[in-house]
Amino acid sequence: MVNAPTTPHVVVVGAGLAGLAAAAALVEGGCRVTVLEARRRVGGRAASFDDPVGGGLVDACQHVAMGCCTNFLDLARRAGFAGSLRRDRTMWFIAPEGERSACTPWPFLPAPLHLTPLLFGMRHFSWWERARLGLGMLRLARVRGVALDDTAAAWLGRIGQPERVIRLFWQPVLESALGESIDLVSVSAARKVAVDGFLAHPQAADLHVPVEPLGVLFGERLLEWLRETGVRIETGTPVQGIERDGGEVRGVCIPGGVVACDGVVVAVPWRAAARLVPELVPQAEERLAASPITAVHLWFDRQAIDLPHAVLVGRVSQWVFRSEAADGAPGAGYCQVVISASRGLLGGDRERLVATVVDELREVFPAVKTATLLGSRVVTDPTAVLSVRPGVDAVRPGAATSIKNMALAGDWTATGWPSTMEGAVRSGRIAAATLLPVVVPEGLRRKDRGLSPDLPRGLLARLLFGA
Repeated sequence: MVNAPTTPHVVVVGAGLAGLAAAAALVEGGCRVTVLEARRRVGGRAASFDDPVGGGLVDACQHVAMGCCTNFLDLARRAGFAGSLRRDRTMWFIAPEGERSACTPWPFLPAPLHLTPLLFGMRHFSWWERARLGLGMLRLARVRGVALDDTAAAWLGRIGQPERVIRLFWQPVLESALGESIDLVSVSAARKVAVDGFLAHPQAADLHVPVEPLGVLFGERLLEWLRETGVRIETGTPVQGIERDGGEVRGVCIPGGVVACDGVVVAVPWRAAARLVPELVPQAEERLAASPITAVHLWFDRQAIDLPHAVLVGRVSQWVFRSEAADGAPGAGYCQVVISASRGLLGGDRERLVATVVDELREVFPAVKTATLLGSRVVTDPTAVLSVRPGVDAVRPGAATSIKNMALAGDWTATGWPSTMEGAVRSGRIAAATLLPVVVPEGLRRKDRGLSPDLPRGLLARLLFGA
């Protein structure tokens, strides 16, 4: 008598977005999946904390997706929380003098011509500066060869981008998208933002802003959906090691025993991955660097920000996001200011930072001048994102490893994307696609979801930037 094949068991180490995306793809492909997370909650760096003034939850740092983030948005739809992402087609810029620019791409023009209203709607630039900005975007989209390994700031200066355009457009846009200073990011990373985030499709630059806390979206909605699909998620369970036999993974060591498995996805930050499997991430400390992001949380006695979001250019503050709560409701006076690449920010003086941010808001939002500040909190994540410096792509490991039934995932791995929610989801799906043919017998394999397709490029965009 021939025994029927059993459903293979895969353990995912880490319940950030990368691990959760991997779990979803693995269970869909025919695996029994257990996710082990050391913390008491899931979501990784996409975390929330208790609101000390209005009650409820507040995100430690505002997370935003763009229209080009096709895999994250697909996961949101499948898990049922896409309706909790507000879609903003207009991007607001506020100049140092307070002048506001509502920049809205025109969906009826083919890409990249759809950006004409956005570029020429920036009223704080002269017509000559706007023309230079548009030319700079096209040159960035078409750059090739060794220039890709230069830093964005050096390359922009070399091609003649005006200092004001660099300071009041390129710096806030690239630093917020990549989480790192334009003095450090590579031209290839900047090109990724310009092409995929703006130029390639009329909806690429749409902002998808969570209107509910990430602790609800990921910690409740996504978690519940995964459990309904059959994924087992164990929080408060640190992984202490990985047991191997003959070059293959046989189990994952946790306090009190070993979880036997047929395969494993290591979906933790690179330093933690280097501790678990040092031979697979040998250059974690030397070649992979982190960039910090700081969020300044402010609670006023009423809603004082009259825009859903704004890019504050030429200031310490970079982005401001207001609460969705209606006036008079709990949390109505809350807003968050996000500052990327925040290492050494004002010498680490938190009181000075809060005072500076409040003063800047008072300069551009009239209602803040008369509002009373009820409370504040500064949250800095020193390892918020992988610093996408020149040469980093050469040492970002792929999903496949020398251990055939082990895969790596995380926004720091080689996804072709910077360290974002989209990069994390892509990494999880790539890891699952790598592992499924190894651990699931062909007769049991149900589906390999793979990656969601990118937004399609029109004829003009293909001619200018490639397929």
